[in-house]
Amino acid sequence: MLHWVRPFMMAPIALAAVVGRLERRTIQRLTDAGANTAERGILLEDGRLARVVRGRLERAGALRAAGNNRYYLLVDAYQRYRGRRRVRAWIVVTILMLAVASVYFSGGFA
Repeated sequence: MLHWVRPFMMAPIALAAVVGRLERRTIQRLTDAGANTAERGILLEDGRLARVVRGRLERAGALRAAGNNRYYLLVDAYQRYRGRRRVRAWIVVTILMLAVASVYFSGGFA
């Protein structure tokens, strides 16, 4: 493999880690502030990745705009969103395990 390609292979993993950390921090800020109703909505960070996280949470129905750039968290919707992501992760892991087992038992690692 080309030596200059190797750093770029880690970029998607690093980006996913940064976005995940930003999502956790956003949820923590919302829960610490008790922002679970429109009246208790708070201002969130601004920036490209923050907008990605905010958009993802809004599409999942877990984050709602309260007006004036303030947002609040719908805890039940966020729990359902996390559950769906967990199920998807288990499906991907299962498929990968089945693929590895298939290659192993067909003698592909010999």
